[in-house]
Amino acid sequence: MSEPRKPSRIIALLALGAFFGTAIAQAPQSNVVPNADLCRLTVSKFEQAIGLVRQHQGNQAAAQLKESLLPAAVERELLYTKGYCGLAAYLKERKLDR
Repeated sequence: MSEPRKPSRIIALLALGAFFGTAIAQAPQSNVVPNADLCRLTVSKFEQAIGLVRQHQGNQAAAQLKESLLPAAVERELLYTKGYCGLAAYLKERKLDR
């Protein structure tokens, strides 16, 4: 059996950037979204971007990228203590919400 391809970090980051650029361009500007929904939307966009990497690079590449950007222990702790808004704030601090 052949060894699975190692993900190209540059390709993965470009895919994330392309996805978020498209998502931002398509976001409606006139609608007011409640804060809790905005937090869920931010987390959802991040998960969708990881899903895009999963679709094009495979499960292993997506898991490695997500773990490097948002370690599972940090994600669990933030969701448990601060909810989606805490997780969204973490993503924004690291500029992963764009």
